[in-house]
Amino acid sequence: MGGPEVPEHVRRRGLMLASISTFFAWALEYYDFLVYFSLIPYISELFFPKSNPLAALLYTLLVFAVGYFARPLGAIFFGHIGDKYGRRNALLGDAITMAVATIVIALLPTYSQIGIWAPTLLTIFRFVQGFGYGGEAGGGVVWALEFASPKWRGLVNGVLNSSMSVASLLATGLLLLVSAYYPVGTIGWRILFLSGAVVVIIGLIIRFAAPESILWERKKEEGRIVKVPLATAIRRYWFSLVLVILINLGLTFVFYAGYGFVTTFTKLLSSYMPQLQRAFVQLTYLPLMLGSIGGIIGNTFGGYLTDLFGRRRMLIIPTAILLITIYPLYLALTTLSIPIMATSLALMYFIFTLSATVQTAYFSEIFPTEVRWSGIGFGWNLNAAIGSLAPTFALLLYANLKGAVNPIIAAALAPSIVVMIGAAMTIVGASIGPETVRKQLD
Repeated sequence: MGGPEVPEHVRRRGLMLASISTFFAWALEYYDFLVYFSLIPYISELFFPKSNPLAALLYTLLVFAVGYFARPLGAIFFGHIGDKYGRRNALLGDAITMAVATIVIALLPTYSQIGIWAPTLLTIFRFVQGFGYGGEAGGGVVWALEFASPKWRGLVNGVLNSSMSVASLLATGLLLLVSAYYPVGTIGWRILFLSGAVVVIIGLIIRFAAPESILWERKKEEGRIVKVPLATAIRRYWFSLVLVILINLGLTFVFYAGYGFVTTFTKLLSSYMPQLQRAFVQLTYLPLMLGSIGGIIGNTFGGYLTDLFGRRRMLIIPTAILLITIYPLYLALTTLSIPIMATSLALMYFIFTLSATVQTAYFSEIFPTEVRWSGIGFGWNLNAAIGSLAPTFALLLYANLKGAVNPIIAAALAPSIVVMIGAAMTIVGASIGPETVRKQLD
C-alpha cells in the first residue's frame, strides 16, 4: 500500500471493532435465513390459506425470495455510499434497516387475523429487510478486511464467515429451546425473530465506536474516489464481476438447495414417514444444530488453509467433493437416525464452508478500494436474488420427479441436482480466475 504507514494500534483497533460488528450483522442475515427456513412449515400455515399445503409451501418460499430480489437494490444504494462517502456510514444505515424490518416481521398479524394483508405485509418487510442485507453482504467484510494484514486476511475472513455457522447453531438451538416451552406456531416464531433483532442491535452499537476504513480514507486523501463506483466497476473490472457472479452464484445454489433445503426436505418426507411426522422438531432441528458445528470448523479452518494453499485451490477442491457426495449425504437423512443425520449435515456443511469461506477474501483482492464495495456487493446480491430461488427450483423438480421415481428418492435427488449445477458453476469460475493469496489491497 502507498501513503504513510498506519500505526499498528490503529489498525488493530479498527480490525477488532469492524470484525466484531460485522460478525454480529452477518449473524443476523444467516440467523434470519435459517429461522425462516426452519419455520417454513409454520409460516406457510400462519400467513397463507391451509386449503393447499403444497401451494402454501411454494408461496412461503417465494416470499423468502422477495427479500433477495431487494438485495441488489440495497447493494447499489449502500455500495455507492460506502465507496463514495465512507464504509462506516453506509454500514450504520444498513444495520438500522435490517433491525427495524426484523422487529416488524416478528410483530406481524397472521392470515387468520387480517386475511390477505398478512402475506402482503410479510412480503413488504421481507423486501425492506433484504434491502438492508444488500448493503451488509459484501460491505461488512470489505470494511473489516481493509484493516487486516495480508498474512492473516484469509484467517480473519474465515472467522467472519463462521458467523453463519454460529447463527445456525444459535437458530436451531433457540428453536429447540423455544419449542419446548412455547407453541412454535403461535408465540414461538415471534420470539425467534425478535431474538435476531437483538443480535444486530449489539453489532450496531459496536459499529458506532469503530473507525473508518484506513484504505478508503487514503483513497479520499489521494483524490481517487470515483463519481459512480458501480459504473466504473462494470466498465473497467468487468472480468472480476464475472468471477463474482460465477463463483458466488454457484455457492449460493449449493447452500440454499443443500443445507437450506433440509427443513423442506423433511417436511416432504413426513408425508411418507409417520415417525418423522410425530417427531418433526427433534428429527429436523436437532441434527441441524449439531450439523452446524461442522460449519464453524469448516469456516475457520478453510480460512486458515486458504492463506497456506491459495484461494483458487480452496474454492475448487471442496466444491468438487461436495458435487460428488451431495446425493448420498441427502439419502443419509432418510434414515431418521439423529446421529447419522447429524453426521451427514455436519459433513455437508463442513465441506461447503471450506469453499464458501474463501470467496469474500478472494473477491476483495480482485477489486481496487475505490470500487470494491460496489463491485462485490452488486455481484454478490444479484446472485443472492437468483440463488434464493434454488429451493423453489428443487421443490418444483421434486414435484415433477415424484411421479417417476420413489417419492423419498425424489426428495433427495431434486436438491442434489440443483447443488451439482451450482458446484459446477463455482468450479468453472475459480478455474478461470487469477490467484490472489496474500495480495496487498490497493
